[in-house]
Amino acid sequence: MPTLASPSLLLAPLSLLQIETRFRDRIWRGDPSGSAPDQIISSGFNELDKALPGGGWSPHSLTELLLPTEGLGEIRLLSPSLEQITRNGRTILLVSPPYIPYMHAWENLNIDSRRIVMVRIDRPAERLWVLEQGIKSAAFGAVIGWLPGINQQMTRRLQIIARTAASLVFLFRPASAQFEPSAASLRILLGSVRQHMLSVRLLKRRGTPTDLPIYITLPARPSLSFITSSATLTHA
Repeated sequence: MPTLASPSLLLAPLSLLQIETRFRDRIWRGDPSGSAPDQIISSGFNELDKALPGGGWSPHSLTELLLPTEGLGEIRLLSPSLEQITRNGRTILLVSPPYIPYMHAWENLNIDSRRIVMVRIDRPAERLWVLEQGIKSAAFGAVIGWLPGINQQMTRRLQIIARTAASLVFLFRPASAQFEPSAASLRILLGSVRQHMLSVRLLKRRGTPTDLPIYITLPARPSLSFITSSATLTHA
C-alpha cells in the first residue's frame, strides 16, 4: 500500500526572498567579486579598490604583482596598505628583496620601519619555505616575497596556505610570468606610464573578469625605496 508523502515535500519551493527572510541569521552573502567586506584592507586608491575583489586587498589570498622592471613604483603602490598595517601594530616580512630597503624612504611613506623584518635567501626552495612559515605563523600583517623562479605547484602551495592567513601575501615576479600558469587568486601586471603614474591591469581575479588598465597616481617619490649595495646584508 503506497504511503503518503511528507507534507514538507508537497510544499511549493521557496523563493529567494523567502529563503533570505527565513534564514537571514544564517546566510552569508558575498559581493559580486566573491569577498566579504570585513576581510578587506583598502589599497588606498579608489579606482583600484573598485576593481579588486571585495573592494581592496584580501588577507585570504595570494596576490602576484608582475613587473617589467624593479623600482617602477611597486612599493609606493602598496604603501597605503603597509602604512595601515604598521599603524595597527603589525609587522611586515620581506623575503629576499633584490636590494636593501632604504628605510628613510619607507618612513617618508608613513611605514614604520621598526616593524619591518627582512630575510634574504638565494635558493628558491628556501625562499618558499620562509614564505610559508611567515604566512603560517600569523605573526605578520603582510608577507612580501620576491620569487622570480616560482612555478605553478609552488603558487598552489602558497595559495592554499594563504586561504587561512590573517596577513596580506604579495609576490613580486617578472612580467614574463604572465604567460605562465599560476594558482594565485589575483594576478596584476604593472606598467610605468609616466613619472608618479602606474598602469595596473588585473590579469586574473575572482568574479567578473576585466582586462582594462587602471591608471594610478602614486605618492610622490620621497627618495629611493631601495639602495643597491648589499654590503651590510647577510645572506641566510
